[in-house]
Amino acid sequence: MSQPDGSNIAEIDTEEFVHWVTVDFSKFGGRTKPNSGESMMRLMAEQCRSGVTTITSMPMHHKQKCCLSLPVVGDAELVPVHIMWRAAEIADWHWEEIMAGRETLDTKRILGDYPWWARIKINGA
Repeated sequence: MSQPDGSNIAEIDTEEFVHWVTVDFSKFGGRTKPNSGESMMRLMAEQCRSGVTTITSMPMHHKQKCCLSLPVVGDAELVPVHIMWRAAEIADWHWEEIMAGRETLDTKRILGDYPWWARIKINGA
């Protein structure tokens, strides 16, 4: 996620437990890849509400391309359905921020669509 001027928005910094909810955008069969931040956040929210996610204690978007992880702060014992529902709400909020022009999302970097020489880092990490 970035500010409209291109500067990165820092990832969450908290002492509380964080569940990272990841959507893998390479696992959609014949579906069209999201080509904008708006469509990526819509798809992210849809996948969270459908339960088609992975929940981990670390963000996966730094380790592999074609995925995005959203942080859900809460008790370590939260039920997965609650974690995914909260992640969907967070995706909806990011969609609103993108639509309002207060945030941008580099879908080419997330999906790995940059040329080979631009892939030195995965998703900014």
